[in-house]
Amino acid sequence: MDHFHRDHDKKEKRLSFPGRIPSPATHSPKMAAHKAAKMDVLIESPPLCFFGSPAQSTGALLSGQLKLNVTDSEVTLQKFEMHLLAVVTTKKPVGKECTDCAMKSSELFKWEFLTEPIHLKKGEHAFPFSYLLPGHLPATTHGNLGTIEYILSAHAATSLSENINLKYQLKVQRAIIPGNEKSSVRIFPPTNLAATVNLPPVIYPIGEFHVEMRLSGIVTKGKDTQTRWRLRKMNWRIDEHSKMVSPACHRHAHKVGGDGKGVLHQNTRTIGGEDLKDGWKTDFDTQGGQIELDFKASIKPSAKPLCDVESPTGLAINHTLVIELIVAEEYCPNKNTRLVTPTGAARVLRMQFTVLVTERSGLGISWDEEQPPMYDDVPASPPGYGRAAIEDYNGEPLPYEELDRMHIHESST
Repeated sequence: MDHFHRDHDKKEKRLSFPGRIPSPATHSPKMAAHKAAKMDVLIESPPLCFFGSPAQSTGALLSGQLKLNVTDSEVTLQKFEMHLLAVVTTKKPVGKECTDCAMKSSELFKWEFLTEPIHLKKGEHAFPFSYLLPGHLPATTHGNLGTIEYILSAHAATSLSENINLKYQLKVQRAIIPGNEKSSVRIFPPTNLAATVNLPPVIYPIGEFHVEMRLSGIVTKGKDTQTRWRLRKMNWRIDEHSKMVSPACHRHAHKVGGDGKGVLHQNTRTIGGEDLKDGWKTDFDTQGGQIELDFKASIKPSAKPLCDVESPTGLAINHTLVIELIVAEEYCPNKNTRLVTPTGAARVLRMQFTVLVTERSGLGISWDEEQPPMYDDVPASPPGYGRAAIEDYNGEPLPYEELDRMHIHESST
């Protein structure tokens, strides 16, 4: 039977009233399920940031209050706990529709706020919590291949078998303290060209950084002529490399050759770059000749860059700075260096440097440097004073002058 068939033999007449707008079909509104209480998280500690490398960081201190707002007149809690979870998600799982392949969750800490059932009146009740996140943990990352997240998962169960749940995401960052400037040398055989590049120790997702470069050995002098290299064009770019190992669950382990194995996924994208055709200084008169070049590089904020991460869960992100120099060969007589003749030969000098992308440390300091100093050598109380011995004086008489006596005369009334 065709539900969309309409009998045209029967004519339908509809009455319409001017100025009246037909009302849509009314549906009964869905009433939200009533909860005896609601939960919320108040973070009191500074932003979670690991200062230093994973091997050097002392961690980040997390403290706050888990607030329970009772909406009924009274509620009895049978269970009240909260878990700190580290959740790793791969966007290319072995089993496309398998949740176990796509997500791995591990518990870092657990708070149990109750040892026995408790009765709570209507109003807000606060339960403090704290935890020191180890410094070797990876920072929160949302990449193209996978994500790393930290979640506070709270659960409460009432005496009426009602469950109250809350999930709160934490943002964990890492800031590497800058050190000394890095200097690298690259040589390009069979020529005499050598490039010296000075780079900052770390770069940031937002802001520019300065790069200094010097190309030496550009002039080779013969008896009557000299050959030299002239810089024609230069370009740089910053590449972001992502790697993610997608593990397989027990049901799909046969696809990757057994338990404990996974599939490696890699991705590279450019997050910044520029072409330069001028801006450098060429000197052919010095010994060997040299080209000096200074430029500013930066990451495009629109690219949504990620910071460097090395996680044992399989996610790794690093960055490289690629510099390409296009040089052309020419020769000229030693007596008249203005008579330049191109030889037609050209080379592409490609250099690649590892750069560390990290968050800015700003004015923040590690949690262990915020606490007052501890003096282990100072006793708990001030030093005591022994009783002094009192002895009679047996020496020579001390000089003493008699004082005039003062007489008080009573006045008679």
